[in-house]
Amino acid sequence: MDHESRPSIAIPHATPRHAIAEDSTVFPIKSLTLRPAPSRSTALYAALVLALSGVAHAQPQDSAGATRQAAPESRNFSIPAGPLSATLQAIERISGTPIQFQASDVKDILAPAIAAQTTAQGAVQAAVSGSGLTMASAPDGSIRVFVQQLDSVVVTAKRDEAETGFRASRSSTATRGDADLRDVPQSVTVLTAKVFETQQTATVEDALRNVAGVVVRPGAQGTSGFSIRGFGTASSTLSNGLSDPNSVKTNIAGVERVEVLKGPQALLAGANALGGTLNIVTKKPTTDPIRDVTLSYGSHAERTGTVDLAGALNDSKELSYRLIVSGTRAGSSAGGYDGRTQNYGLGEIRWKNADTDFIAGISADLSRVPPDRYTVAIRGFIEPPAPTRPGNRDDGADTYTHSAFYTLEHSFTDALQFTSRMQRTRNDLDLAIWTAQYPVDTATLLLNYSGTLAQTKQTTTSGDHYLSYTFNTGPLEQHLVAGANHIDYDFDTTQYSSVRINNRFDAPTQYPFPKLERSDGNRSFGSAQAQTQRGLYLQDTVKWDKWTLVAGLRHSSIDVGQGTTIVYPAPPAPGAVLTSRAHSLSKNTVNAGLIYNLSSNTSVYASYAEGFSPLFSDLVVCGTDSTSVPPTQSRSKELGIKSNNADNTFSWSAAVFQIDQLNLLQRNRPRNCNDLIDGQRSRGAELEASGKLMPGLNLIFNYSYVKLESLFDPTLRPGGQPRTQVSLWSTYDFQSERLRDLSLAFGISGWSDSILGVRETDPRSPGGARLDAGIAYTRPTWSLRLGAKNLANRTLYGYSTSSGYVPIYDKRTFTLTYERKL
Repeated sequence: MDHESRPSIAIPHATPRHAIAEDSTVFPIKSLTLRPAPSRSTALYAALVLALSGVAHAQPQDSAGATRQAAPESRNFSIPAGPLSATLQAIERISGTPIQFQASDVKDILAPAIAAQTTAQGAVQAAVSGSGLTMASAPDGSIRVFVQQLDSVVVTAKRDEAETGFRASRSSTATRGDADLRDVPQSVTVLTAKVFETQQTATVEDALRNVAGVVVRPGAQGTSGFSIRGFGTASSTLSNGLSDPNSVKTNIAGVERVEVLKGPQALLAGANALGGTLNIVTKKPTTDPIRDVTLSYGSHAERTGTVDLAGALNDSKELSYRLIVSGTRAGSSAGGYDGRTQNYGLGEIRWKNADTDFIAGISADLSRVPPDRYTVAIRGFIEPPAPTRPGNRDDGADTYTHSAFYTLEHSFTDALQFTSRMQRTRNDLDLAIWTAQYPVDTATLLLNYSGTLAQTKQTTTSGDHYLSYTFNTGPLEQHLVAGANHIDYDFDTTQYSSVRINNRFDAPTQYPFPKLERSDGNRSFGSAQAQTQRGLYLQDTVKWDKWTLVAGLRHSSIDVGQGTTIVYPAPPAPGAVLTSRAHSLSKNTVNAGLIYNLSSNTSVYASYAEGFSPLFSDLVVCGTDSTSVPPTQSRSKELGIKSNNADNTFSWSAAVFQIDQLNLLQRNRPRNCNDLIDGQRSRGAELEASGKLMPGLNLIFNYSYVKLESLFDPTLRPGGQPRTQVSLWSTYDFQSERLRDLSLAFGISGWSDSILGVRETDPRSPGGARLDAGIAYTRPTWSLRLGAKNLANRTLYGYSTSSGYVPIYDKRTFTLTYERKL
């Protein structure tokens, strides 16, 4: 489901959307003006409704309906302004009167504060005043709030809240149904396009520093990896809810939001999401006209131009489109290599009416990324940055990614919905980088280098199809989801050999590294394999009074096809062909979470979740005569609290967790078998906040403490990451008339030291802190923004599991961005 504002509605003649019993009392709300927030006039209107409804319900009832039920009882209501759904739940809790409504009908509608002695009917009428909704009172005393069926209904696609603010209040990913994040019993972080805009974020990896518990680790071969709560997640990432191993490389120009779901995610992503997963949600077509042109220029002579177009394609506004084109060119990089380049395009078309929402699109991305700047710590301490470049200027990773996708959502009734989505992605990677392999002489920093030459093709076809049904069972409100998930993945890679050279890392003059070239004569080996995954799942959300139970069960079947490896000798002799046998496994996983609402704005939760990863042994397991092994598993326990303010513009959350990893293989060479061992334990705490704290002040904050320990060897220190990370980014829009177009931005991020290896005796990368700042001037049709990162121009080091590669972050950089709305 999209996270949109309420649809615009035209009403020549209004009739109830659903059949209402003859003896029901209907309370139509005359005003159909939908408002983003309660205003002073709305509050007065609500107070008037409360007063009138209190008087009306106090009158004697002489009708037949009154003889069938007792007069409603007045209660003392004191409910702050907030989301209408929360207000209705609070009225139900206080009065004991069942209140029925569809989440889609009340989504994104705010209710005014209610403070009065009145009946449940009076309180509900005040809550929905001015919203365009209708309420009906049934003979049994229950109340139903719904949207009227209209002779003329216009439902249009609106711009998502993530494109306009720091905070996203809802997500359809975690529970496969549009849900308030406060009703999800796990830690979910949503980064919005508005945050990317104000930070002048260049890549998704840059944006992830805003997420507690996420560590981005630059790679020696030009591509970064990342982990969530201490577990790598590169092969389990999602794009629009579907499996896409390369979604983290999506061009930031096309990203609406980044959702980070923490804790094992087998129910959602299938295999490999041991510590969490990441979902990239791309921008969607909208009937809101968008004609944005953005130009930026920054350090390293980096230039970026982006055109973003959207709007309606017909008079009824049921058909809309989105077209985004972006290009980046940089003259150089921090490491002395040629600068990065990126060409990106996204085209989508959308059909949306009252019952159906269909989106189809294609995207393509052609990019080149140079190696990151790095140093070494092989002598027990971090060396100064190399004075020369450890490779050729044109070293780098070229990637071409293209995809086609669709999403279909159809409502058969208010209670029954069907969702189907599929995506096919092809990723071609061409790698040519000189890489340090090992020290030849540690004392003189003499290193052995070899050229990494590889071409890899990956294809992923994934789909997710499910029915969701909302119904009541006595006092229980349930949302049931049943569906099937499928993933087909194959890869084909070819490695090429190159000469090896020895050179001092601190050589004062540039070494003439040979050019890295491919030919049939220097192919070393190739490998190919295919894998399929099928999943059947059932998810249920049950609400009762202040309690919500969310539970899920998934059955996954994985088939790994026969692998082929070709070892290429020098032509014309034929190469050796090696094959690995096919494998298959099936695994059941569960998750469950319990939420208790302390108030209409605050909830606490406890949850349990499972994840798994395929594991196959090429040798017998020590102590047995079998090669059969169970899959690697992760089991998570989490406690947390979530809260938002009365206006639903600012939220914060805190969580503590523990994840245990079980079943890994360790080669026992003396016995020529594999030992089955436990993996690692991750324990920690997180605190996050985002939104508008006060008029003009927006911020996003995160703090995390993650401790990793080995479950089989207490001397190991797994992870290669800092235990503590913290970051804050804030913007302030001046409120005075004279300065109202001006805004300032400030950010700080910091991290503790980390081990460059896996033992306490290994060298350490020091902690660091980075200051960022910005200033912007915004007019209705244009804006100008200047930002600086690492304002103090400090030398900052990243994280690694090896003393042979210590990444160095960029020093002070500037970016100037101009945006024009045509």
